Amino acid sequence: MSSLPYRRILLLLAAVAAPALAADASAAAPPDASDIVPLKKATFFIYEDFESTDVGKIPKGFTSKGSVGVVDDVAHTGKHSLRLNAAVSGARQIVKQGAELAAMGGEHWGRLFFKVQLPSPLPQGGGVHTTIVVGSAKSPLAKDNIEVRLMGTMTGGDGAFRFLYNVQPPPGRQEFGPSTKKSYHYTDDWTLAEWHVDFATQTYQFYINGEELPDISFTKGEGKFAGAEIPAVFESMSFGWQNYQPVKGTGFVTWIDDLAVSKQRIGGQTLLPANGAPKKQ
Repeated sequence: MSSLPYRRILLLLAAVAAPALAADASAAAPPDASDIVPLKKATFFIYEDFESTDVGKIPKGFTSKGSVGVVDDVAHTGKHSLRLNAAVSGARQIVKQGAELAAMGGEHWGRLFFKVQLPSPLPQGGGVHTTIVVGSAKSPLAKDNIEVRLMGTMTGGDGAFRFLYNVQPPPGRQEFGPSTKKSYHYTDDWTLAEWHVDFATQTYQFYINGEELPDISFTKGEGKFAGAEIPAVFESMSFGWQNYQPVKGTGFVTWIDDLAVSKQRIGGQTLLPANGAPKKQ
């Protein structure tokens, strides 16, 4: 979604999302996610609170895209968080590959806390699409390389945005995915974002501050890949900020903290850092 005009983007999402949502009405209901698993019983594939990472660096086991680095002047818990530095457009992300993702298989729960420096920038044009969590994979439908954007936003000219799930296939196939009807505004308070995907049932769920957003949550059903394309395994996962269209000024400045990808839903519970010392809320 790097060059489409904003109006065309909206028309594309609306056209694809409408039949997909209609088809979902007959699909099985998403799994019950009301239970939060205690931390001591959860299985973690990725966990990072940035406390053991030096200022200006990124955590071990990740690579970086764009300007990112740990800071000690802003944090959700503890003293450290990851700052995603200003850029008019492009990626500011940390990227994970390797055995942790293979171990996840086709189902996982993810969560992170994020905040945005205010005033947040406005698009240079009609709108701007941003991705915050994305996984690369092989499509279970077309067997080609895709990006599954597990957490994204679409910001309009007034600064309000909508959350969205979308899949970016290679040229020749159109991207697709639903977005929320409700608009939100960026905040410099810490916000909890959670997502859940399941290859077996082609399920996606998304939560903000513990509340599910039904407009973009769906269950297609076993083997029903159209309109979902949730993969059997992710080849890489990226966390951070990437806006595909340019914004005014110097760009978004954002932070993430207390990132976790696990087998069970843990919600907003506080984790223990790698050195074993408890983080204070």
